[in-house]
Amino acid sequence: MRRFPMSRIILVFAVIMAIIGWRFYYGRTEFSRVNSVSHTYNAPSAIYCRLLIHYDKPPIYEEEYRMQDVEGVSTFEYRIRTYNGKQITITAPPHQIYDVSFFYGSLDQEGIWQLMSRPPMGDTSVHYTIYVKQLADFKQGERTITFTDPHYLATTAGHQFHIDLSKNSPTDLLKMQSTTLADPRYDQIVNEFRHFGPPTFQAHVAQARTQALGK
Repeated sequence: MRRFPMSRIILVFAVIMAIIGWRFYYGRTEFSRVNSVSHTYNAPSAIYCRLLIHYDKPPIYEEEYRMQDVEGVSTFEYRIRTYNGKQITITAPPHQIYDVSFFYGSLDQEGIWQLMSRPPMGDTSVHYTIYVKQLADFKQGERTITFTDPHYLATTAGHQFHIDLSKNSPTDLLKMQSTTLADPRYDQIVNEFRHFGPPTFQAHVAQARTQALGK
């Protein structure tokens, strides 16, 4: 019976183990990569944006701008309702366009996630409610903001005083330092909604407002 040198047996064993190890590692790496890609591909993606404006006085009762992008398909609509019961709705059919995603990106840059609800001030006869929601990578976030008179909030909105009792506080409150509460983002974001959409959509919105106002 022919006997193989021990060194050759060890060499053959090392080669076999190297092949098994490489296939095992490569297989796991490929599986991990494919699984990661599949996870990203299957992750739901959706954006929802809404502005609701309620008027305490006629002729307009409510205006609403509503946009959404679900899995790359965008839809958006405008609705106006009057105190005498007239309602006009303008709806853009679903399309694989980027209008809503670009719009949401603009809101995000404006700081929509940092804005807070504010108590009624300025012209309190018109009430604004902004709602945004995003789903991405199996995570979601949403926010609702209520306020009145965005132009007032952007330009005036009063001042804020801070007293630190741990330090020597001024005895004369009239001489205290203050910071303004004005925040231009409220006005900017409302205008973003007001001017959303392609020219044809904006033209139909303008026509609907004209009809609702009885002009």
